[in-house]
Amino acid sequence: MVKVIVGMTDDYTKKLTMECVSKALPKAQLIDGSSDMEIFYHLQKAEDEIIVIFDRFFLSYILKFKLIYLKAMNNRMKIVFCERGSCIREFGLRLYELGVDGFICDIEHEDLFVAKLKKVENGDKCFPDEMKDSDGYLQVNSDRKGCVEITCAEFTVGLYLGKGFTNKEISRITGFSINAVRNHAHWLKKKIGFKCLNDLTVLNQRYAHLDIRSWHLGN
Repeated sequence: MVKVIVGMTDDYTKKLTMECVSKALPKAQLIDGSSDMEIFYHLQKAEDEIIVIFDRFFLSYILKFKLIYLKAMNNRMKIVFCERGSCIREFGLRLYELGVDGFICDIEHEDLFVAKLKKVENGDKCFPDEMKDSDGYLQVNSDRKGCVEITCAEFTVGLYLGKGFTNKEISRITGFSINAVRNHAHWLKKKIGFKCLNDLTVLNQRYAHLDIRSWHLGN
């Protein structure tokens, strides 16, 4: 039995994903992993083949320890992130560095999404072509600073930006210089695949709803 767990914050992205999963893997059990405990329950079923699909907001700011925790619960599962619209390159490289199985973009194009999901289910890695150089290799070394884990300072700045604070206000509260605040914000935005200020608001909201007891290794 193949189980596909979909953990997402955006209802429209979830709807698109579930429709494509049903077409790509019609015999799979499709699970709405709307809570941590729902995901953990199914990950402990070691006899099942499991694919977990996240959007870029569901695990909040800091992915590294959360992904380690999930892998420790079930090291046979495959982890995929998906995104509406074009590839967010730095975020994709960050996922690649963290060892996930795929980053599928432009999921509005159903046929492409279905084909890439089948590829992951067959055991292949699947990342956008935009992340590759002319020789076909994923460009990681040249973008190292943009794809490593978020720092404590970047996380702090992101929390305040997501609440509507200005750079000057953040500087006063944290003790960072205004230039430092701008620099932390710059790298944070690259790492989360920033599109608009609402991204930080959504990440803050998701962080507030995480079951902290179950993510004790993280933030």
